[in-house]
Amino acid sequence: MTRLIPAVSKSVPFENVFDPKNKNRLEPMAQRPHTLAEDVLHHFLGISRALAGQLDFQSMIDAVSREISPILPHDHLDVCLFVLDRREHITYESGVHTLWGDVAQPMPVHTSPIRTVLLGEQPFLLTHDAMNDARFAFPGAINHPIFDARLRSRLHVPLRARGEIIGALSCSKHTEHFYTLDDVRHTQHVADLLASYVYALRQTEQAKQLAIAEAQVRAREEGLRQGALRLTEELERERQRVGMDLHDQTLADMTRLHRRIARLQTLPSVPGEDLRGIARALKDSMQELRQLIDAVKPTVLQLFGFEEGVEDLLRRSVRDSGLSIETRLQDSTDGMGDRLPESVKVAVFRIIQEAVNNAIKHAMPDSIVIHISHTCGLLQLTIDDDGLGLDVGHRFNSGGIQNMQVRAQLMAAQLTIERGPHERGTRVRVCLPLADLAVVGEAAGVSGPALLTETPCTSC
Repeated sequence: MTRLIPAVSKSVPFENVFDPKNKNRLEPMAQRPHTLAEDVLHHFLGISRALAGQLDFQSMIDAVSREISPILPHDHLDVCLFVLDRREHITYESGVHTLWGDVAQPMPVHTSPIRTVLLGEQPFLLTHDAMNDARFAFPGAINHPIFDARLRSRLHVPLRARGEIIGALSCSKHTEHFYTLDDVRHTQHVADLLASYVYALRQTEQAKQLAIAEAQVRAREEGLRQGALRLTEELERERQRVGMDLHDQTLADMTRLHRRIARLQTLPSVPGEDLRGIARALKDSMQELRQLIDAVKPTVLQLFGFEEGVEDLLRRSVRDSGLSIETRLQDSTDGMGDRLPESVKVAVFRIIQEAVNNAIKHAMPDSIVIHISHTCGLLQLTIDDDGLGLDVGHRFNSGGIQNMQVRAQLMAAQLTIERGPHERGTRVRVCLPLADLAVVGEAAGVSGPALLTETPCTSC
């Protein structure tokens, strides 16, 4: 025989449900088998046994779901918990899977269909058809899982620990008019049994996450320290190399020129051919000195801009190699390289320089293409060659590649080295997050908006 109970369309205290002033209509209740009081007590006691040994939220909610299903039937059961700032929450669910169970994406509390319970504005929520209940349909509500999973009968009670609400326990059925106020009471008892365990588990989980985060920070700091040390050592070796070049080449040339000029001073007249030879030698020495200076400080980059500096790098690198290599630079960012902070601009230039030199030295390519693009808050550079490619051992163990990785890490960029397009050659990719660079840019006198101006993002 079908029982009749009041249809609670808005949350009211238990004692007021049968108040004659309550205007709710009587609705037919879904037929359910009678549950004995001792069975209810047995399953309540079984919750503690079910929780024993459960060390994560998903295992916990699955165990509770199995234990209470005989006394509290459900198609969907979830525990909703505040995150640290209490402005967002995450949900662990059992049964039907919904968007709410995407733990990797916390949701704002103000968009939750059960926000009144989470915020303590209502002692519970009970609805016989959530798909037609206005309380779950306010602007901005993330309520589409209700319709996607057809969760009609629903009840929600708070989880309380240490005198505050830490979340909510919810039960749902596909059937309309399924739950009663007795079910609300049973669910609240279950929530009270769960709350202390959930609180302790949450504290443990948060402590573990904080420990992991601290370990990651320490690892990054150690990586940066080691990287900076390697870069410092490399710079010292580079300074020594420049000093040796100046001593062995430029200084030796200057010494020879001095001797020739001193010899000419002893002659009554100076032949024109001797002067022309000295002029040629001076010109060669000046060119060699200019190359040494450019190796230390990219003057073209600073005088004429990022794009011109990269093009000059390509021209000189190919010319000095003596190889026939086609080069191409494609910049679709409207000159964003020139708006980078100076230190970042030089670091990016050095990575490009190393990638180009590696391609010419090891890959014997027919072409080298550099593409600069800007999408989804990232400045992306790719250096493609169609040569032999870099073997794995060389790719990750050479000093030049390690320096590229350190430079990228120091400016919070991501560096990847992979096979080139169509499985030919090598692709070096650098992705710089512009949100991080804006802070550096402002410190360097570059305005954030100027640095972050971008075209609409069409793909990531």
